[in-house]
Amino acid sequence: MNIRHLETLLAIADSGSFAAAAERVGVTQSAVSMQMKTLEEELGAALFDRARRPPVLNDTADGLLSRVRELVRLSEDIRAVAAGTSARGRLRLGIIPTAATGLVPAALARLAVRAPELRIRVESGLSADLLRRVAQGALDAAVVTETPRLERGLVLNPIHEEPLVVAAPIGAAGRTDRDLLRTLPFVRFNRRTGVGRVIDTALRQRRIVVSEAMELDSIEAILAMVSRGLGVAVAPAESVTEELRETVRTVPFGNPAVVRRVALVERERGDVTAATALLLEELRAGG
Repeated sequence: MNIRHLETLLAIADSGSFAAAAERVGVTQSAVSMQMKTLEEELGAALFDRARRPPVLNDTADGLLSRVRELVRLSEDIRAVAAGTSARGRLRLGIIPTAATGLVPAALARLAVRAPELRIRVESGLSADLLRRVAQGALDAAVVTETPRLERGLVLNPIHEEPLVVAAPIGAAGRTDRDLLRTLPFVRFNRRTGVGRVIDTALRQRRIVVSEAMELDSIEAILAMVSRGLGVAVAPAESVTEELRETVRTVPFGNPAVVRRVALVERERGDVTAATALLLEELRAGG
């Protein structure tokens, strides 16, 4: 059985179509179709419902995916051992949007120097969705806002803690976080995001009632609204750049400040892979 065919099957499962899988694995769409026909012949079973357009995985294929993922991972580990290198092959990484502009790019740049043969694919998403995709095996690991409820089979590796601040227009009246939050329109982080849930919980625990004006899931969009004088927000301290400080002022959110914890989540195994171990080192070095 050709391991490349199994990798293509996973690419179809993760991307949703033969065309997208072809782009991901670097072959033509007709080559993908031929690989899948060969794989079905070897297995003696159909893997796709071809009555639908485009074809979709059938129940037989769905039942095989977890074992196929383990076979592909084992193949990559064997290649790494044979090549005498600690990290090569593929790493599929998910990241939350608030980690996409500072923490992760710097860590990936350092990792590229340490493991030049490691191929990394990065996808952005909300913490809940990334956790689900790691549990399903569609991602190898993900950088998320730490959550108290974790699905069985997953493990969180803490990276760092980041204080939250109240960000307000530079000329806004009010000295404390409570003053600003109670008197200005509130630009809320989407409550489906990890940091949004942390903020919402803290507001309720501190009995701060806000006048909600917007709910967004982009930190850049939220701070742009604040910068334009349209309201006040709670945001990770590192997201307020020096450039923004010309139009935005900040005060701590709480005393001591409320923090959000960022972690790397992966499936629980006997030991971490070389790639995720190196990535975790670099994330912590920059955290």
